[in-house]
Amino acid sequence: MKSATDLHGQSIMLVDGHGLAFRAFHAVPETLATAKGEITNAVFGFTSMLLDALRQHEPDYVIVSFDVGRTFRHEAFADYKGTRAPMPNELRRQMERIHEVLSALNIPVYTREGFEADDVIGTLARLAEGQGMQPLIVTGDSDLLQLVDNGAVVVLPGRQRFGEYRTYDRPAVEQRYGFAPERLPDYKALVGDTSDNIPGVPGIGDKTAKNLIATYPSLEAMHEHLDEITPPRARQALADNFEQALEGRRLATIVRDVPLEVDIDGCRLRDFDRDHVVEVFRELEFRTLVGRLPEPESPARRKLQPVEAAENFTVTTPEQLDAMVAELGAGPAYALDVETDSLDSLHAELVGISLASSPARAYYIPLRHQPDEGQLPLATVRERLSPLFADGPAVYAHNGKFDAEAIEHAGFPRPEISFDSMIAAYLLGETALGLKELSFIRLGLEMQPITELIGKGKSQITFDQVPIEAATKYGCADVEATYRLVNLLAPELAAQHQTDLFHTIEMPLIDVLIDMEQAGIAIDSEFLTTLSAQLSGQIAELEREIYQLAGHEFNINSTRQLGTVLFDELKLPTGRRTKTGYSVGQDVLESLADAHPIIAAIGEYRSLLKLRSTYVDSLPEQVSPADGRVHTSFNQTIAATGRLSSSDPNLQNIPVRTEIGRSVRRAFIADNRPGYRPWTEDATFLSIDYSQIELRLMAHMSEDPTLITSFLQGHDIHAATASDVFGVPLEAVTPDMRRLAKTVNFGIMYGMQAFGLSRDTGMPRAEAQRFIERYMARLPGVRRFLDETKLHALEKGYVESVFGRRRYVPDIASRNPNLRQAAERMAINMPLQGTAADIMKLAMIRVREALREKQFRARMILQVHDELLFEAPVSEVPALAEVVREIMENVVELRVPLVAEAAAGPNWDQLEPV
Repeated sequence: MKSATDLHGQSIMLVDGHGLAFRAFHAVPETLATAKGEITNAVFGFTSMLLDALRQHEPDYVIVSFDVGRTFRHEAFADYKGTRAPMPNELRRQMERIHEVLSALNIPVYTREGFEADDVIGTLARLAEGQGMQPLIVTGDSDLLQLVDNGAVVVLPGRQRFGEYRTYDRPAVEQRYGFAPERLPDYKALVGDTSDNIPGVPGIGDKTAKNLIATYPSLEAMHEHLDEITPPRARQALADNFEQALEGRRLATIVRDVPLEVDIDGCRLRDFDRDHVVEVFRELEFRTLVGRLPEPESPARRKLQPVEAAENFTVTTPEQLDAMVAELGAGPAYALDVETDSLDSLHAELVGISLASSPARAYYIPLRHQPDEGQLPLATVRERLSPLFADGPAVYAHNGKFDAEAIEHAGFPRPEISFDSMIAAYLLGETALGLKELSFIRLGLEMQPITELIGKGKSQITFDQVPIEAATKYGCADVEATYRLVNLLAPELAAQHQTDLFHTIEMPLIDVLIDMEQAGIAIDSEFLTTLSAQLSGQIAELEREIYQLAGHEFNINSTRQLGTVLFDELKLPTGRRTKTGYSVGQDVLESLADAHPIIAAIGEYRSLLKLRSTYVDSLPEQVSPADGRVHTSFNQTIAATGRLSSSDPNLQNIPVRTEIGRSVRRAFIADNRPGYRPWTEDATFLSIDYSQIELRLMAHMSEDPTLITSFLQGHDIHAATASDVFGVPLEAVTPDMRRLAKTVNFGIMYGMQAFGLSRDTGMPRAEAQRFIERYMARLPGVRRFLDETKLHALEKGYVESVFGRRRYVPDIASRNPNLRQAAERMAINMPLQGTAADIMKLAMIRVREALREKQFRARMILQVHDELLFEAPVSEVPALAEVVREIMENVVELRVPLVAEAAAGPNWDQLEPV
């Protein structure tokens, strides 16, 4: 090693590039990808592990090595590593990116033709020790443990959880194997190594090998003392295969004298351009890794900042407040963000308000910081700001629903959000939607994470305890970034023809959702307490049944114990294996449905357990003390299809096809408590539900004449389909025929193939295939629509709803058949489900307008897929049903009619047609 400085006492990290890359690829899900669809799981995992190791050990120098093809071992033993599968294509394509990351970090890569990375690392470790340096070897391969000595140590990732590491010094290796590190080649020579295809000595296993190594200092010594070796079979095996053992040792021994010329000064850590690394991370969308970079020693380092020099002000006097309001009111728009003491926007207390008049000029108004020094009274701020919120310029925000709710909760008029940059990014296909992540990826801004201000875990504080100066810097940066994002994303929406979708559906929907969240829904807690006891009894009975079928008691909720019962004891066909044993996931149990009665009992047990914990026991705990109602949160940017989702609690996944699921819905009641309803007469629920909307959209979008005629004539669509497919008159369709047609009618929209139809109906696979072929032959428009949709996805990389909502499906061109088929199913379903979601959103906007215009006292309180739920005075139900149905059925014009069905009742389950 050449160096201009004394290296004694310095540390050097030697990284096994291939070992870490393979570990990363298999540890991080392949679903990790950029918004453009580039799979980055191996790159992210490799970079994460590398940065963790650098941060934990703080080496002075770093070198990475990779394998570069065939080695001398392949020449000596043609089958060396012959059992290994080739590198997966998904990993091979990421290796160039891994090298790009290393290049940006200015970490050199050393390789040598004819040698493995292990040999290069072994040589580098020897050279480093010769200079008095301390080598630290980071790898995903335990083969390198033989390099551990009194100077070098090896770091291996943990076997169970990604991000865990164990450092092996000499005692640790001896504890793991029972012998010294340098004897590992002898051990592999005796027992063999399946990963490297080293044959070993037949008949000698782990225990015998360790006894031999403990007794004799080498393979040669074992051979010299053959007469002493016991048992006799081991003696004979070693005698017959001694040359094979010597060859195995040569293959397993890491070479430590590879010809290398090392410029150690060029391996010094921290000598890199931080901005360049950040740009690479930005392209890969690795914002979370930026904060883990070591600080470079180069004086030219800096963090990326806005182009303009930002002016940030803290507003603490009435004069400053008035000047700010005048400035904001005179401009075309301002950006808004709030700081609160909680993430519950309906009940959080306002701590501060941030407002930006431009991407480079912002204000922070502190309201409740502790200690309370020099802050304006909330009443004063409310008086001066309310006109701006009520009737001022356009309002920009990021996740503006939260901001508007918190502002309104504090007594201000609710600001109408004109442009939400989070929703815009969602429509544009961005996968990182948080303000910090999005600003990093799209603007190159490194923004301060909230955890730097309030901490994490048990030591976390609330924002009102953050010093005002720090809060000003943080809050102003947020609104400035929001303003810049709006300026960036608005033209992109226009370029993708999504401006109308954004401004006519998504932005007006924000106020609709706020109204619904604020209204909440009442539950019958006493009913749920009774139901919980009932479920507990059923669960206990199922436990006894499962124990009886298994032949003994065990922990049903333990995947390991359940796997042992099902696959080792009951000998059921095994599904996929996990790192900890057999998989007992829902898909595995479904595949074993007919294999044993215990499967059905376990499925029902799990279902009841989940229902009890998710809803029956937790809903009463989520009742707001302010109004005695449950308030869910509706999310616009979660589902890729454009559907709304619900959380805290999730009210969209309550099962409706089982009696027990309907019992849970029965707990949601029209609120008839005096003082809680905004009218004096009794309340009731009104549900308006689209009938078969996605099938009707299939008829519209496919233009299939058979489907269109059936809907126009008001036929039972499933019976009509069965009539066509089976070639019988409509009146001759049997219930079984209709059931099959219904299964395919709905399944075809999710890409159902013969396997799925066979699984869902029990018919043989060949018969299911023939049925689907007849179905497609009778409905050629449907076949054409499905084929054209997949072709469009392949050519464009996305599919669209009727309203221009896009879903990007980059895996449509994947070489992995599982990923490709999943992408095809998404591509088929999204235009239908996305259009249905858009229609429902438009209807919700129009219904809200109608409720106000016609002065209904009724409240829209829930939206679940194709259903709207209202709480209304009993006397309003007939008129309300007529108005809502009229809107829902005529909100768009299709080739077939939309049909909405109304039902009313005292709770969400017991509803009668209106």
